[in-house]
Formats: sequence, structure tokens, C-alpha cells
Amino acid sequence: MANSIIDTIRNSCNCDREQAEEHLNNEINNLRELRDLADLRFDDFQQACANLGLETDYVEYFLNALAY
Repeated sequence: MANSIIDTIRNSCNCDREQAEEHLNNEINNLRELRDLADLRFDDFQQACANLGLETDYVEYFLNALAY
């Protein structure tokens, strides 16, 4: 699933694979920081999707990423 997310980010942000991976990792790190501060809300997942040009269907991906 990560490859399809990277491809979608590449298309929506008009960037290369490396930049798309960096953008994705930055959003995941931001969500982790909010979680660690006990300030994580569902809206934050939706905003991460929006920031990357993803549909909110990808919220589940971010939830799973934070579970590890």
C-alpha cells in the first residue's frame, strides 16, 4: 500500500519519489509528535491526507503507521 500512496503523492505534489517519501515521513512524524503530546485528533489524520493530496480513505494507513 505504501507504494500506491507514494505514487499518489508524487502525482498530487508533482515531485519525485524521494520527495514524496520525505513528505509522507514528515506527516507521519508530525502525527507521532501529536500522539506523544496527547493532542492527536481525527482531524489531524484528515489534515495529513489533505497536505499530501490524498483522499481521506488513507486515514487508515496513518492509523496503522502509528500503531507500530
